[in-house]
Amino acid sequence: MIFAYICKVGLFGSLCAGIFLTSCMERENEEASKRVIEVGKAISSPAELKASDYFYEIRYVPLETRDDCLVGSSPDIKLLDKYILITSANRQCLLFDKATGKFKCQIGHVGKDPGGYRNVDCLVDELNGRLLFNGWGHDLISYNLDGNYIGKIEVPCIQENVYPSNCFVMNGDTIAGFFQNTLGKEENRVIYFQEGGKLLALLPNESQCASFEINSMSVWKGESAVKEFGPSALRGLIYMEGKDPETASVMYPNNSNFWHVGKDTYFMESFNDTIFHSEGTALIPHLWFDCADLKWDYKDRFSINKSRGLFISQVLDSKHVLFALAITGLYDKDKRKTYSVAFDKQKGETKASLFEKGIKDDITGFLPIQLMTVSISGEYGGLLSMEDIAKWADKHTDQELPKELAALRDLDEEKNPVVVLMR
Repeated sequence: MIFAYICKVGLFGSLCAGIFLTSCMERENEEASKRVIEVGKAISSPAELKASDYFYEIRYVPLETRDDCLVGSSPDIKLLDKYILITSANRQCLLFDKATGKFKCQIGHVGKDPGGYRNVDCLVDELNGRLLFNGWGHDLISYNLDGNYIGKIEVPCIQENVYPSNCFVMNGDTIAGFFQNTLGKEENRVIYFQEGGKLLALLPNESQCASFEINSMSVWKGESAVKEFGPSALRGLIYMEGKDPETASVMYPNNSNFWHVGKDTYFMESFNDTIFHSEGTALIPHLWFDCADLKWDYKDRFSINKSRGLFISQVLDSKHVLFALAITGLYDKDKRKTYSVAFDKQKGETKASLFEKGIKDDITGFLPIQLMTVSISGEYGGLLSMEDIAKWADKHTDQELPKELAALRDLDEEKNPVVVLMR
């Protein structure tokens, strides 16, 4: 009897342990599935992207229009906690109040004089309350948010004439620089250094691919570039044709490979399907783009024949949702397609739609949304031109404009654009 009782207890214990282990494995599998962005599957069955699936609020901010803050052509946008930063092809860097749209100040200027920078496409370092611009040498020009020049940060040289192609402020005075492997010969991947010049770490490039020789180059800019390659090409995309006619390459000079979500830092490079969490000077795998049969291997990055695969050109990340741009047929203009990808981190659900369709605004019923930026707090933003708003109003005479735009009675197309904010 005692033996039988012990056997029953042992069997019951084994059963409980089995149930517990099964439950743990199910939870682990569920968590693992939420780290996979099924972009290949989503693109094979496109679906409409709706704002209400990802946001609870859409707000419109008309930017003040004055002679000293008239926004030029091909405007771009970045969001800070209290401000909206607008840059344009007219060499402007303008700061507006996010609550009211009132103009605050211009930040610096293009020029070779002290305090002058090379172009207006800057890095927002909100954690330190400043903007960093590319200088004329291998340096970063720093301004605070009142438009005052702070100083210059020298980017260290790894070896003779070897510098990172773009930089990012990690935290405090630590900066990371990324080396774009544009020609397939780059030996370095990421450098970490302090603003004073102290080298903290240098990570090697362990991804292998054939080298690439340039035959010709063309630069895409403005609306035509956005239509073909997405918003991250607005300020310029360099398209290179190879001496081998079966090869090509692209470079987004103003794309940052690092970004913040709150105080956490993440990293991703082109032709790599993994998003890494940056911990100190280590890169830890965090999320994975499952491209399915559209996977494009790093080793084939210059191959035109392989370019039917997926190329992730932009990531706009936040705590609850991640948006990305995925391009198929990157090197084939006749087959090239750009998709907007949305990944709900809570549900582990991925959807994709053609970029040109935008995100349906089923919250206010207004124009479709094209995302251009996201703040470190997770607020997404885009721009609407007065011309597009006027066209919508003419076509929808039975509908009212969103309340924030009701004051724009005349819809003057010469006025500054309207900022769309989404949370």
